[in-house]
Amino acid sequence: MNAKSILLVSSFLLLVWTSLLGQEIKLPLEIKSGHLSSEWELNDSLKAKVFLETGFPKIVISQSFAQNRLSNLQTEKASEDAKIALWGNQTKIKILYFIKDTVKVNGKQKIFDALVADFSTVKSWKDYDIIYPIRDLAGAIELNIRDSYMIVDKDLENLSSGFIKFKAKSDEKTKGLYINTSLIVYDTLNSKEELKGDFLLDLGAPNAIFINRNRPEVESFVARSDRFLLKDTTKFTPNRKIKLAIIMPNKLQVGSVSLKNNFIVAMKMYNSKNSSKYAGMIGNKFFRNFNMLFDFKNNDVYMKPNSEDIFIE
Repeated sequence: MNAKSILLVSSFLLLVWTSLLGQEIKLPLEIKSGHLSSEWELNDSLKAKVFLETGFPKIVISQSFAQNRLSNLQTEKASEDAKIALWGNQTKIKILYFIKDTVKVNGKQKIFDALVADFSTVKSWKDYDIIYPIRDLAGAIELNIRDSYMIVDKDLENLSSGFIKFKAKSDEKTKGLYINTSLIVYDTLNSKEELKGDFLLDLGAPNAIFINRNRPEVESFVARSDRFLLKDTTKFTPNRKIKLAIIMPNKLQVGSVSLKNNFIVAMKMYNSKNSSKYAGMIGNKFFRNFNMLFDFKNNDVYMKPNSEDIFIE
């Protein structure tokens, strides 16, 4: 084979490889107990139940799944004091060991820089094999909760019409995205109260909006919104520390997006370095009203309304 033929073959192989790298992959998406999950294939044969996260810094693998299905990967024992804390929660989970190896995830080689923990001790995790921060998938990710699918490596150049683009900021500690915006609640007479601040976009949050009563501006907002208060559960529960309350407005507005038939959970969260900066979180009951697209490379979020309860102001 002459040099010209070798060059042509090499160019062809490069084009094929590039197209494979950029190929969109459609995966199932499920909402269970308010949390988003998917079923993925590892190393061409293993099925894994994956809890999807947008605001979590590391891949975390169930101890039983790691020992029974991924025992051939390179591991390192964790120190006795190695622990992780859930966002806004004082509970810390012990890390048993670390995994750092290459794993084929849905047909593509990925570096698994992961922690291993006992999921049976965490109520929201115990039915899953892996907690996965979707930013680690690298390419743009489309999530359609209503139609139960996600697309990895979404082609942004050929988006369908109707998507609205929002600029977000990156939280390097959690690998998540957040937006600086206003949350406005309206009553039936169209009177309103407003809260401004940073809101973390969090797929692990089961409700539409959580707000953090550790922050004085949030506590003031809750007090001013007293006419919207559906229930102050501190009157009915022995755990008064979190000051859980539910706000049920006629309409709520996040930035330019207005939404009906949803409520806001107000509570005191564990005052950690990761959570204390945020006025609150935007969760998946909000996201389910949109076809969502996360472009982590450029910190862009695209939303396409798919619900009659959504209004763009």
